[in-house]
Amino acid sequence: MSPTMFTIISILLSLICLVVGYFVRKTIAEAKISGARNMAEQIVEDAKRDAEALKKEALLEAKDEIHSFRVEAEQEVRERRNELQRQENRLLQKKRKILIAKTNL
Repeated sequence: MSPTMFTIISILLSLICLVVGYFVRKTIAEAKISGARNMAEQIVEDAKRDAEALKKEALLEAKDEIHSFRVEAEQEVRERRNELQRQENRLLQKKRKILIAKTNL
């Protein structure tokens, strides 16, 4: 094989290797970018799902707290009504005693 032919073949093989290397590198880079993009999308989806779950949990806790306040307020109102009813009954009894005492005089 002549040195010129050897040089031409070497140059051609070098060019082929460069072109193949370029496309292999480009393919690997695109795969990494695609993987990173998919990973980013998955992270965003997970974050949205977590945020929605936290929102629902906070809403349920707020509803439970409102219910507890309502029950507590209703109990307090019942207790006040009962106390007012007892006071009214005592006043009526005193009034009756006074009326009875007046009629007996």
